Amino acid sequence: MPGRGPEVKASNESTGGSLAVYRSVLDGAGPPPHQHRLDDETIIVLEGTVEAECGDDVFRGDAGSTIFLPRGLTHTFRSVDGPATFLFVVTLGHLDEFFRAREAGGSREEMIDLVRRFF
Repeated sequence: MPGRGPEVKASNESTGGSLAVYRSVLDGAGPPPHQHRLDDETIIVLEGTVEAECGDDVFRGDAGSTIFLPRGLTHTFRSVDGPATFLFVVTLGHLDEFFRAREAGGSREEMIDLVRRFF
């Protein structure tokens, strides 16, 4: 998520590639619309409100809600009316490799290659 540093609760490495879990706080816009070939994403809202667009559907979840974003469908999400804290679960877990590589930076060509590898 742009400008955010998710707190890794379970990494791809620690789960043998099964999943990755992050705790994150989002205030406003999240990632641009995108889709994954290999990964499903689940948002478990702890505080605040999250709105997600997935395919033709729009979901809104308050604290205690779960939003599932399946692979193959274009999706995005954002917080509504202030910050939202949530657990972000990615199944398969390799997406944390993308976050680490993106944070390390690189040339425009390296970033384009990185996106192609994960999306």
